[in-house]
Amino acid sequence: MAHSNTLPISTAQGGQDRLVLDNLIRRELKVGDPSDPAQVAQALLTRYSADPRAQAIGQESRGLPFLQAASSAPPVVQMLTAAGGAEWQQALDDINQDLQHLSTSALVKDVAPEIRGWGQAIRTTLSEGYDAARFGLDPRNRDKGFAMRRQLNDYARLARLVGAHTPAMLTDFRKLAQSLDEAANLLLVIMGEALANVGFGGGRYIPQVAYADLQTRRDAVIYALRNLVGSTQQAYGPDEWPRGLDAYRQLNDLLEAQGQNDLRSLLIETELARTMDELVRRGGDNTADGLRSVASTSLLTLERFRRLVAVSRRGISPESPALYAYLEALQLFASAFDSAGGFRLMKIARPPLLFYGLYGSTGLDDADRRIVDLATRRGLVADAIDCFASSCCQGNRTCLVLLDKLLYDIDRAIDLYGLGFANFGSTERRASAYAFMIDQVLLAAPCRAPGANQPSLLPAELVTQLNAIADELRPDLTLANDPVFADAVARAQRLAAQLGTLMQARGIADPDQLRLRGTAAPPQVWDIEDLAELNTAIYRGSAVVPPGLVPDSDLQLDAYLGVIEQELCLQLDMERNWSQLVHSMVANCAQIDVSLSQLQAVVQAAVRSVAGHDCRSGAAINLPPTLETSLDSLVDSVERTGLGRPHRTLSWQRRT
Repeated sequence: MAHSNTLPISTAQGGQDRLVLDNLIRRELKVGDPSDPAQVAQALLTRYSADPRAQAIGQESRGLPFLQAASSAPPVVQMLTAAGGAEWQQALDDINQDLQHLSTSALVKDVAPEIRGWGQAIRTTLSEGYDAARFGLDPRNRDKGFAMRRQLNDYARLARLVGAHTPAMLTDFRKLAQSLDEAANLLLVIMGEALANVGFGGGRYIPQVAYADLQTRRDAVIYALRNLVGSTQQAYGPDEWPRGLDAYRQLNDLLEAQGQNDLRSLLIETELARTMDELVRRGGDNTADGLRSVASTSLLTLERFRRLVAVSRRGISPESPALYAYLEALQLFASAFDSAGGFRLMKIARPPLLFYGLYGSTGLDDADRRIVDLATRRGLVADAIDCFASSCCQGNRTCLVLLDKLLYDIDRAIDLYGLGFANFGSTERRASAYAFMIDQVLLAAPCRAPGANQPSLLPAELVTQLNAIADELRPDLTLANDPVFADAVARAQRLAAQLGTLMQARGIADPDQLRLRGTAAPPQVWDIEDLAELNTAIYRGSAVVPPGLVPDSDLQLDAYLGVIEQELCLQLDMERNWSQLVHSMVANCAQIDVSLSQLQAVVQAAVRSVAGHDCRSGAAINLPPTLETSLDSLVDSVERTGLGRPHRTLSWQRRT
């Protein structure tokens, strides 16, 4: 008879469940001894002191009947008036009137079902967006608010595009677009008000994940630790190597040998749970004091987590999946306390006059001033485009479509700056992609008089505002104050010098003077346009050098400029996908193909001005082969489709 060497599953599982329950009581009820019924009862009464049943229990303890609790005044629920309440209602009324007018107009009766579909989708978006924006402090609702705002902007741009090719209803469609823009802009203001109502008082910490996600990440760390130390019943099978236990033993020895004994406390479940529970409890306090408390303490508390990851990552041999799962869980939990973007929304919701003193002593930094200026100039550009639309001739509708695209792009740049955190980080760098779009639209043939080097057909004030926005999106950067940008400039110059020297040695013409530009001392102030221009010159030089001699590209430089190229290519993909939708809304004689093709040409020109080449086609999702398929390919030269696999029945066994 075989005897099992393991404990009964029910016994081990029962002890594990008891430990989980004890930790839950300690965390939620703040009791020191979960087995003490007096402590638990008092903690429950304290936690639910406002509940009528708890009050009735208190009355019973004083000798009164259980159901005859002393009368108390009804609780006062503090209702915060949603920001922009009157403005939001006005925007809703405007949208409803515009949709009603379009859906009943005889001039667009052929597309009445499509417009009614617009109305249903727009009203749902408005409702969902407003509900999410009012709780903008919550990360999930803030993300949803931005998604609903973008969807409203999409419908606004679609309305302008259809209106530009429906001359009889140009003004009607543009009025709908204007109303949608009002609602989309109000969503930003409402989210900013939700943040401002907390009263940061100078703090800049905004939660990155919701409270429920913090609990999930906390539990993931505990489960990973149990799997590492082998305290779970299913940690290792009878035929598996105990790599987790081996890594756990080596990790203890490593921390002892390197003098990092304080980190061994993170390998004890009770201490690790206590540390994380304290952070989770503070992270769930969405008041101004609570958020500032988390911002000032989480970095020091989580420093132990990050130090353990740094010490342990390459100190264990052989590598252990259980250890790496634990370290990854620690990193995931620690990253939840990094501040999220969105603080600049307050700069839009509140007038700049209030930021001196009331919201801290830091005032407005450079990026804050840029987003405020973008929001101001955006309204001026929208007014100028509407005036141009009412006066332009029918043959110039393509230029109007390009200008409407720029208005949409400015909204996207404002969103990106609203989510940014650095002066010119990756988010702000992505927003600079739309500055290159402005350059190409101003140079596009539909917006200029016929002939070479002819002046622009656009109003001078509109051109001035667009150029000012492009300058805001591509600010001058001092190399000494922006080490990341300075490193990208140095890498571009190094690559240009290598390529220019090679071209000179080979006798290849160098019209861009790459060698000179690569070896010359860079000016102290650059902008992203200068770097992009040097990058395109390097690409042009690489095209004329023999392929085997081209210097390897710099991956970090490609990554620095890659976000700009990616944003523009995403816009190009969107333009291509809109073609079928717009064709179903306008007449065949409207020449919509001319406008759409010009839009794609402008985006492609913007991509070339940054990367030197067109957008590359996106790679399809390609799953890796299975182990059996790989062995088939290696042993029997079988293709992944199964072609060439020998039949399992030998030829002499087959029945003929």
